Amino acid sequence: MLATLPAFLNPVLVLLGLGLGLGALLGSIAKTFRLESDPVLEKINALLPQTQCGQCGYPGCRPYAEAIVNGVAINKCPPGGEATIANLANLLNVKVVPLDESYGVTEVRKVAFIREAECIGCAKCIPACPVDAILGAPKFMHTVIASECTGCDLCVEPCPVDCIDMIAVEDFAASNPVSANDTEYVECINCGLCVDECPVDILPHELYWACREGALEQAEGLKLTHCIECGKCNDVCPSHIPLVDFYQQAKHNLHLEHEDKQRADRARVRFESHQKRMEKMTIEEEQRRLKRAELAKQNRHQVSAKNIQAALARVKAKKESE
Repeated sequence: MLATLPAFLNPVLVLLGLGLGLGALLGSIAKTFRLESDPVLEKINALLPQTQCGQCGYPGCRPYAEAIVNGVAINKCPPGGEATIANLANLLNVKVVPLDESYGVTEVRKVAFIREAECIGCAKCIPACPVDAILGAPKFMHTVIASECTGCDLCVEPCPVDCIDMIAVEDFAASNPVSANDTEYVECINCGLCVDECPVDILPHELYWACREGALEQAEGLKLTHCIECGKCNDVCPSHIPLVDFYQQAKHNLHLEHEDKQRADRARVRFESHQKRMEKMTIEEEQRRLKRAELAKQNRHQVSAKNIQAALARVKAKKESE
């Protein structure tokens, strides 16, 4: 078949076959060595903050989770802080240890902000973002999708004009709701009057203790979200405890906790998508490199053959002239 085609098509067909063969080989390897997901690994990864910042020494939260499964310490994540360490220790049934501050310290959550008037459209920040939260193209202005930014600050260093700032997001920390209330009260005496008055059949006094201790999961189990904040429990409380204030603060904190969880879930998905895209780009670049190498080899052979033929022609011509 090849003999009937023009000579210049032969290298093209060879390269095409090489590319198809390499693709089939990579697909076969991926299928052969595919591993089932480790449930412990998935649980550890879910507990990590999904900032993908690399402060722990690994290129993302999942790689760090894999390292933890293999015995690496659980205290190398500054964004997660003490809460993440405690959750990991509880999951793995190991001792809680302080954050290793050689990897950084816990700070308020930040997001990247591009001063768009100064952006030159170099696009160097785009591949640096591990969750693809930067929109832009070469020679065009870039911008950050704030809701998807994890605050890893990996985009700052590649920027040649230093037009990216890390801005702290307002963190509505859990504060004592009673501190702003002038009403004096004594502790709950568990009289049960609030239970009788509650129109939605929850246990206001038990809910109060859960909210006061910041036990949001327990408060949610006690039907915190069912509370309609009617204030009837406040009216009958002999200790004059501003119960509704506690419920409101707990609801707000629970909302923030859910938002953080959703943000982390989105970041995890975007990070995995980013990793797949980068791997695909690496494979495609390797394929292009192999094609260029094969073309260069073919060209060298062709040039070499032409040089030999030219040399033989010169020798022949010289002999004929003698």
